[in-house]
Amino acid sequence: MAPHDDPYFEPLDPRVLADPHPYYRRLREAHPVYWHGMLGSWVVTEHAAGRQVLADTARYAADFRRAGIDVPAASVNLQQLDPPEHTGIRRLLVCALHQVPQRAMADHLRTTMTSRLLALGDACPADLVWGFARPVALDAISRYLGVQPPDGEEFERYSNAIVRSMDSGLDPSRAEAGDQARARLSELVAGWLADDNQIGFVAAARRARYVRPGISADLLANSLRAVLHAGYESSSRLLGAALLRLARRPGLLDQLSALDGADDLADELVRLDGSVQADGRICVADGELGGQRIRRGDVVIVLLAAANRDPAVFPCPDEVNPRPRRGLHLGFGRGAHSCLGAALVNLQLRTLFDCLRDNGITLTLAGCPAWEDTATLRGLTSLPVQVSVRRKTSLHWR
Repeated sequence: MAPHDDPYFEPLDPRVLADPHPYYRRLREAHPVYWHGMLGSWVVTEHAAGRQVLADTARYAADFRRAGIDVPAASVNLQQLDPPEHTGIRRLLVCALHQVPQRAMADHLRTTMTSRLLALGDACPADLVWGFARPVALDAISRYLGVQPPDGEEFERYSNAIVRSMDSGLDPSRAEAGDQARARLSELVAGWLADDNQIGFVAAARRARYVRPGISADLLANSLRAVLHAGYESSSRLLGAALLRLARRPGLLDQLSALDGADDLADELVRLDGSVQADGRICVADGELGGQRIRRGDVVIVLLAAANRDPAVFPCPDEVNPRPRRGLHLGFGRGAHSCLGAALVNLQLRTLFDCLRDNGITLTLAGCPAWEDTATLRGLTSLPVQVSVRRKTSLHWR
């Protein structure tokens, strides 16, 4: 179908899962837009072409139904819709986000993170995935939505099944469990929406639906499920990757004086260590991309993690840049489907930096980190770290 078909890039290969970036680099240098036979899709590794795909919803659709492909009703949410259908549900959720008290959210995060870090300090090596990143992220997204955190063990099973099903194009056996998990989480969210005592984001979204025609209860529940799941998985995995980088680079926080504060460092860590490795679209109108002819019905996969280390855009692409080019990375997507929870992700990273510095906390690797066998969302399954605390701050803030 095209001049390139690279059989050596297998996303679920253990060597790729351990460190995909050398493979991304080779692909980007050899053929930045190419047809991958095993994946049955075009793969994009360069920044310019990737940005074009994400921004051009008229040609590259997130809604595969626009190319005549059936999509299960339970999967239809704001992530799988394009403008103009996408516009109404996104505006509703953006308006609901404005109801979240940001100062209270920041104070709660700081208290939660500090308490957990101090509890881990000077003890035996701790697994910061399960002792910090996962519980902090679940608590944060629950508070953001204005709901009680779901049962951690049950929610983790469903969330993991959904993450694994994102790779069902590589391993079809993962699809059914993911569909079942989506249905269960949608039921959970529907219960929240039916509760007249709910407050915050969920309550604001429910009220807004009644004044925005065309947004069904199912679409709202499915979209809130997507926000819940993405907010949990993206944040927890990024927190884990950030902690690993900080443990490997003890002086990294000191670079805050060279960078423009915590915002720049957070932006760089999203670029370098963002959990979302890939985002898929389907072509709905023939055209050209990166010198290749893309036809209607062709699937296009943008390897975001590859585009975010494109040296044509980012100098020293594999390192934290002292003068980052903020706003150019694709870690939060681009265009209509840019990440709705980007502000929450950045807040969690900035708060983590503050808690580490304010308490004089140092992190030392105490074993080998382990990576999950998932390709679309990359994340650690364990991160053994010794946490050392030099001073302790008060847990009471306004």
